Amino acid sequence: MSARQNGGGFVVGLLIGAAIGAAAAMLLADEETRDAVIGRAREASNQAVDATGDLRDRVGEATAAWQSNAADLYERGRTILEQARSAGNNHPEGGHSEQRTDGA
Repeated sequence: MSARQNGGGFVVGLLIGAAIGAAAAMLLADEETRDAVIGRAREASNQAVDATGDLRDRVGEATAAWQSNAADLYERGRTILEQARSAGNNHPEGGHSEQRTDGA
């Protein structure tokens, strides 16, 4: 085996040992310490849920505003189109404008 492979094995062993040590520390810790760790984990979870809810609310508000603006723009465009059609129907030549004969 080369020195490089042994070094990698040492790091893996170190990480596995640290994980086992942390688990054993939690199991052997007094109840107060375990409760404190569990409490902090629950607080972090609650904060994540709150942040997700806030983001969901913001996205919902932005979506509603976008939909409202799109509906308003659609209505304005439809009104303008109807007015243009109405004005074209009132044109004396039946809604057709004069044709250009200069090739343009």
